[in-house]
Amino acid sequence: MFTVEMLPAQRGDCLWLTWGEGEDLHHALVDGGPAVTIPTLVPELERRIAALAGRTNRVELLVVTHVDTDHVLGVVSLLSDHRRVPLFRDVWFNGFRHLGAGLLGGLDGERLTAALLEHEDRWNRAFDGGPVMLPDGAPPPVVTLRGGLTLTVLGPRPATLAKLAPEWEEACRKARILPGQGAEIERESWRRTQLLGFDVDALAAAPYRKDRSVPNASGITLIAEYAGRRVLLLGDAPSEEVLPGLERFGPGPYRFAAVKMSHHGSRANTSPAFLARVQSSTWLVSTDGAGHHHPDPEALARVVTTQRRPTFVFNHVTDEVRDWVDGAGDRWRVKLPRRRPGGTYATGIRHRVA
Repeated sequence: MFTVEMLPAQRGDCLWLTWGEGEDLHHALVDGGPAVTIPTLVPELERRIAALAGRTNRVELLVVTHVDTDHVLGVVSLLSDHRRVPLFRDVWFNGFRHLGAGLLGGLDGERLTAALLEHEDRWNRAFDGGPVMLPDGAPPPVVTLRGGLTLTVLGPRPATLAKLAPEWEEACRKARILPGQGAEIERESWRRTQLLGFDVDALAAAPYRKDRSVPNASGITLIAEYAGRRVLLLGDAPSEEVLPGLERFGPGPYRFAAVKMSHHGSRANTSPAFLARVQSSTWLVSTDGAGHHHPDPEALARVVTTQRRPTFVFNHVTDEVRDWVDGAGDRWRVKLPRRRPGGTYATGIRHRVA
């Protein structure tokens, strides 16, 4: 069995991976959602972890792809008691120490760093404490977890990771904190937005403009593989940061059982060049549309026009995806969370990787 569950992280990401056979199941957590979901999502993660056996090493891996608040703050809350860190066998997170000698850390990076400094043996353990990245001039690193899940690291590249340093330095300066000392968590507000209708073919033909966010580009991107089935986990990375790692992984085209769309389906993170090389029947979209109107219709339209009748898996049903739900049929399909009594949608969805 191999499943990817997109938990209800509203505008953010929180993925719960499960693999194994029979009762011998293993788990990994990728990102923890934004501050607004802390009252609901963190207790759910606590419940799941509490149900697993053992005093330590209950979860094989925690990955924090990058320091954007909609990915990291749930993890900061979960690990606010640093004694919880050993519940995870390994924690992959690129902090200020991994950007280069003498560089400072960003505010949200510091919040997580405070917990990890108490358990440094868990921090990037598979990389001997060094950065989780695609080394220059070398094949992508491959790590095999207990239970047989393999993870191939496609990014970030060293030069991209180093570009994050000035933004982290500025965040530390504004917050008046010292690197490595930690920082208190803050709550963030958010608002819901709406999306207008669309024409799929016209949207697919719209010009592509690359996401230039340095934190997004510096994120950890992975191929997760179990029993011959591969899932591409992209965090918020733009296509231009993913393709070099794929090219070192092997010759294309690259076929995946599922792709977690980058940056919640942003039009600036899924390029035509990427879709010309990557093939998948299933595209996972994690967002409720708050803040940035994600997913962008241009990104989904590019998938529809380049893939063979793709299935979009949504963990929230909102105005942003209503047209895609209503228009599903010959050109694309959708998979939705279960409805609650009364017709409203439950949030969060588990996808069995086939």
